[in-house]
Amino acid sequence: MNPNFETFPVLSALQKIVDSIQKNPVTILDAPPGSGKTTALPLELLKFNLTAGKKICILEPRRIAAKNAAKRISQTIGESVGGTVGYRVRFDSKINRDTKIEFVTDGILTKYLLSDPELSDYGLLIFDEFHERRLESDLCFALARKSQEIFRSDLKILIMSATLEGQNFVNLGITNPPIEVSTVTHPLEIFYMGQSQKNIIQRFIDLIPKAVEQTTGDILVFLSGKKEILDLKSQLEVNQTIKENSIVLPLFGDMNLSDQEKIFLPDSRGRKKIILSTNIAESSVTIPGVRVVFDSGYFKHTIFDPDSGITHLVRDRISLSSAKQRAGRASREGKGFVYKLWSKEEESDFYDRTKPEILEGDLDRLVLEIKSFGEEINSLPFLDPPNKGSLALSMARLKLLGCLDKKNQLTDLGKETLLYPLPIRLGCVISRLPKEKETIIADIVSILGKESTGTETKEFPNSISQNSFSQELKLVYEQILSIFKGKNVYPQNNKSDHRDFYFCKGFPDRIGKRKEKEGKEYKLSNGKIGTFNSNLLHLPEYILALDTISFGSTLYVTQYLPISIEQIEESLNEHIETVQSPEMKTNQRDESFLIVKEERKIGDLILDSKELTKPNPTSIQNALLEYLSSLDWDYEWKKREDLLYYYHRVQFLVKNGVLGVNVSLDQLKSTVKEWLFPFLNFETQKFSLTNLPFLEAFKSYVGYENQSIIQKEAPTSIQVPSGSTLPLQYHNNEPELHVKLQELFGLKSLPNLANGKVKILVHLLSPARRPVQITKDLESFWNNGYHEVKKELKGRYPKHPWPDKPWEAIPTKHLNHNKRS
Repeated sequence: MNPNFETFPVLSALQKIVDSIQKNPVTILDAPPGSGKTTALPLELLKFNLTAGKKICILEPRRIAAKNAAKRISQTIGESVGGTVGYRVRFDSKINRDTKIEFVTDGILTKYLLSDPELSDYGLLIFDEFHERRLESDLCFALARKSQEIFRSDLKILIMSATLEGQNFVNLGITNPPIEVSTVTHPLEIFYMGQSQKNIIQRFIDLIPKAVEQTTGDILVFLSGKKEILDLKSQLEVNQTIKENSIVLPLFGDMNLSDQEKIFLPDSRGRKKIILSTNIAESSVTIPGVRVVFDSGYFKHTIFDPDSGITHLVRDRISLSSAKQRAGRASREGKGFVYKLWSKEEESDFYDRTKPEILEGDLDRLVLEIKSFGEEINSLPFLDPPNKGSLALSMARLKLLGCLDKKNQLTDLGKETLLYPLPIRLGCVISRLPKEKETIIADIVSILGKESTGTETKEFPNSISQNSFSQELKLVYEQILSIFKGKNVYPQNNKSDHRDFYFCKGFPDRIGKRKEKEGKEYKLSNGKIGTFNSNLLHLPEYILALDTISFGSTLYVTQYLPISIEQIEESLNEHIETVQSPEMKTNQRDESFLIVKEERKIGDLILDSKELTKPNPTSIQNALLEYLSSLDWDYEWKKREDLLYYYHRVQFLVKNGVLGVNVSLDQLKSTVKEWLFPFLNFETQKFSLTNLPFLEAFKSYVGYENQSIIQKEAPTSIQVPSGSTLPLQYHNNEPELHVKLQELFGLKSLPNLANGKVKILVHLLSPARRPVQITKDLESFWNNGYHEVKKELKGRYPKHPWPDKPWEAIPTKHLNHNKRS
């Protein structure tokens, strides 16, 4: 019996939705699960002729949702899918020339937009389950908005979701408020199961059989990934209660679509369905019969490390919006029950919503697709723009792979790589294959769809047959092979007989060299350290890290190819650079010497190095410049007392406007080649660092013509009335004199320095050379402070003179009995 569409809550707002679509470029619909927005609304919108005869295109993030939505709507109008309502997903398509409503996945819509930016066949574009914020969906939305701006002012966009909190629509100039639909929901009881010492799989093994016996309706169990699903399935199926009363059905992304669709069908024997699903079931069309949901509270997603170009699969807590979506699956058709395997207190730490994939995903394909569209990334209206740092690293990586040229423009290789629905690296490998090497495609495709189940390191097989592929992977292989046979036009300048030549082309930043002879760590050309977690006895010196997984700061190489230095040189010769670098050596007499090492590198990985026995003068100069640039100059100058003292005198005069020379250490460091190198002899095989003539060279930098000014206005010493010649210090950017007060009797003032601008700061000392007063005004000290000092120190130092009138006394550096009467 067909459902009565008037009973769907979303249709209560139908006129508002129609009016908004007619008036605004973008309409936003906020409607709860089960309100009919996916299956009821599109057919009703078709009746209003909003598209001037063009089709309605509905983007569903997942293939299973796209197919089942098309099937359900077709059933309601008594048609087979592919008539008025059809779909296009990867590996499957059901449409004809009369199709008016077309469900597609984001990969298909991206192809539409890239091949026809005007979307000529479509008048209304609907983004369903918008909250999922997949990277390709965000790209489709940005491209569609750009198409509205440039080509199609008549193109209409409708955004639909049950959880739109926190989306930045206003930032894109979309100011019309969301149309909100409320609905009378079925009762939903939520049970927080709290923390447990048992692992999640064991808890489900304990709980699910009880639910089979004590509840009505089918059971939907949310787990984090494929491995957990298969583990739980194998253990549930040996449980007697489960075997007698239920059927266990897995649901995850890389399953065959026909197997995925079994969850929508009643069991032929009338058994209760236990559906073990990843978050793929969060947002798909209603699964009939589900009244009980078990939620582990976790999901798996890929995190892309832009620094290394490596994608890691990680397990994380779900967001509050995901928890809401999952729970809602239980009450679509009647009263439901939800069992959350966490506590209410734990839930307060959940994020409000899942972070958009564009903020932490692999941007390589996005960059190339935008280039293919003819735009620059910063010109597109993204809801959340990608991180600028990640974009810069992606551009650099794409240039390394050869997909972008030096001006960041799309190359022929980049264009062909985009033809393959694969990670860009693998597309690059296939694009470089000559026609006669199509057998390698099976090896490349085999890398796809593998979820790491641990950290164990495995060697990539020598040869892989497509006969070993799952049905889903066979479809991928056949699609890639078909594209390869028909579209392989990229010019082949290099051909090789061995497979690894082509793999290296796609992974130039994943070349690894063993750090130690007996160790299990490899330095990778992207700068990371990869660890082998295996008991292999004979590890290769060089590897290609095809797959990795990280736990904390440790990066495990989980799949690798052993390669040789000869293969690296053949495959990646254009990426190998020869550089010279300095190294300091110290002999037994603590003399330091600079040597020049010549290194062959690929990225951050040193393939080999040697010391140049006869470096030319230019090599030594470059090495010295690099060495000096790496030094901490503040620390280095403090080690050289004569240089530091002279530097402080010059600094003092510069500060007070006597000299007009820039003597900041940053300036000296950046110009060291101009002022230091003329004082060095580079015609030597062993360049000494022990006695670099910094002082002489710095004097030349300051100017020999200024030396007399420096000596006069910032002298190294001064003669005091006692006859002593005492040093002046300048380390605090002002002159300081440390002197026993008896040596200054009779003196009212010291000469000013820096063209008379600066008084000397006098540190007056006791006979034991301890400070008793600091002053720049001697006359004031004699008249005031001296008498307090005398009162305190005369008894302690009776052999030293303490006259009542110090301004009339004879200065002395001697004791009383040596004083003249």
